[in-house]
Amino acid sequence: MMKFFINILIFSQLFLYSSVFSQTSKVTISETDSGFELLRNNKPYYIKGAGAKNNFKKVKESGGNSIRIWSSNKSKLLDSALKYDLSVCLGLWVGQERSGFDYNDEYKVKAQTELLKKKILKLKDHPSLLIWGIGNEVDLKYSNFKVWETIEELAKFIKKVDPNHPTMTVIAGLDPSKVFMIKKYCPSVDILGINVYGSIVNANLNIRRYGWEKPYIVTEWGVNGPFEAKVNSWGAKIEPTNGIKANQRLKRYKNFIEGDREKCLGSYCFLWGQKQESTATWHGMYLSNGNPTEAVDVMEYCWKGQWPEKRAPSIMKIKLNGGNWQKNHVFIKNEEVNLEFIYNKNNNDSLYFDFQLYPETFSTKGGGDYQKSPDKLEFIKVKQLESSLTFNVPNKKGFYRMFIFIKNEINQSSVANIPFRVEG
Repeated sequence: MMKFFINILIFSQLFLYSSVFSQTSKVTISETDSGFELLRNNKPYYIKGAGAKNNFKKVKESGGNSIRIWSSNKSKLLDSALKYDLSVCLGLWVGQERSGFDYNDEYKVKAQTELLKKKILKLKDHPSLLIWGIGNEVDLKYSNFKVWETIEELAKFIKKVDPNHPTMTVIAGLDPSKVFMIKKYCPSVDILGINVYGSIVNANLNIRRYGWEKPYIVTEWGVNGPFEAKVNSWGAKIEPTNGIKANQRLKRYKNFIEGDREKCLGSYCFLWGQKQESTATWHGMYLSNGNPTEAVDVMEYCWKGQWPEKRAPSIMKIKLNGGNWQKNHVFIKNEEVNLEFIYNKNNNDSLYFDFQLYPETFSTKGGGDYQKSPDKLEFIKVKQLESSLTFNVPNKKGFYRMFIFIKNEINQSSVANIPFRVEG
């Protein structure tokens, strides 16, 4: 009897949670002769989204209409998104095998599933909710296929309690085995979410080649990731300049996202924020100090069809002693070297320059796992000109990376970096 009353209490609380929201958005998928279309409250809704935890106002001002968050633990962000009339692709974080979750442990699997079901009941009527993202990259370095049973159980539960929002699971890249497993074991999944970086160029072809017959969303995309980067002779990853990355973002959106309106329901660019991933500037469309880069300008052009009135500068090339950013740069202790950079001023009259030196990180982590940012190092500046800096490399053997930051008077920024080694 006591257990009965406890269950009644729990469900009454969940009912109160779901009743506080004023109006639930009804989201459906329509299939026509020309392909799939997402409808929100019976109106076509093409996702112009960003993977984001902040800067929501800028998403809206830039022409975006949706954000993606990876976990329901950040459910307060639903309210923040509502403030700016942004919809939310809400993640349900499903344990990853590579992080130690054991899908042979029935107790842990059951506990995880029941907890997420409570989250679903609590949040299903929030007016910002657009799509449920069940799991993120659970397929990355996995071997236990039982994880798809959890994905299906949650998707099936959502179908039962929330007919207003489609279900999606998100995978790392595309391969035929993953598509096969989801088609076979997760029939309640409506949409396939794909995180694709360099492989975005073949995504719309492969989605068909591998037999996915439902719609898909590009849930993470941007520049080639550190895991796809070239490395120099001592293993330092070669990061393209912000200018190169901005051009790459523009081409990928126009050619491979907008270019597939038949099956693709839209996308979420990565990352509308900043994080350390091999470097502090690789994926982030913002810098660690909160300044936006030209990647934000690019998304405004993609979403609105026009550039912002004021644009960020854009660094296109960077060199050390005449050698470009892809070469091995080796110096002796305290050697005087010359850093050159080529940049577009765009419509800026005044620009501000900053140079920062860091030790190389050599991180082996992947999949978005947390990486600690290194501490900035002091160095000696010898001479600074409009397009160059002469400086002394450290008086200590090791591996380093020099960064240049350029910004305008409203802090729109561009960044580039170049690795080098100091020998005895």
